[in-house]
Amino acid sequence: MAELHRGHLVFSCGASLYAVPAETAAEVVTLPLLTRVPGAPVHLVGVFAHRGEVLPVVDLARLAGKPLDEAFKRAVLVRGASGAVALTATRVLGVSQLEGKQDRLGDSGLSAHLRGPARGPAGEVAVIDPEGFFDFLARGGA
Repeated sequence: MAELHRGHLVFSCGASLYAVPAETAAEVVTLPLLTRVPGAPVHLVGVFAHRGEVLPVVDLARLAGKPLDEAFKRAVLVRGASGAVALTATRVLGVSQLEGKQDRLGDSGLSAHLRGPARGPAGEVAVIDPEGFFDFLARGGA
């Protein structure tokens, strides 16, 4: 597979590091009080209104089946052709050039939409494939 060469916004969700291509990272937002969605999957922690648009907030730690040790107050807003989503972030490390492969990290679930292993200044990073990730979420994240 090809090596990573473009800039990525790197952030953490719990103990895991993730990245999205910089051109899909619209902004980092401080989350307001979220509105819960009855019957939503556990990883959809709520929605909020942002600049005239209602955005879903997805907790990557819960989606990966990991407990989140820290409370999240910020999110990375990711935009793609399929829409927009806010991904919980416990820490934002900034835009970095990543090195490493773009191989899928798994065959099912969230890991099928993560690429890597990539390496950045803070360590090993899982790179989110935005369009595949949006399709995965549209199917309920299962």
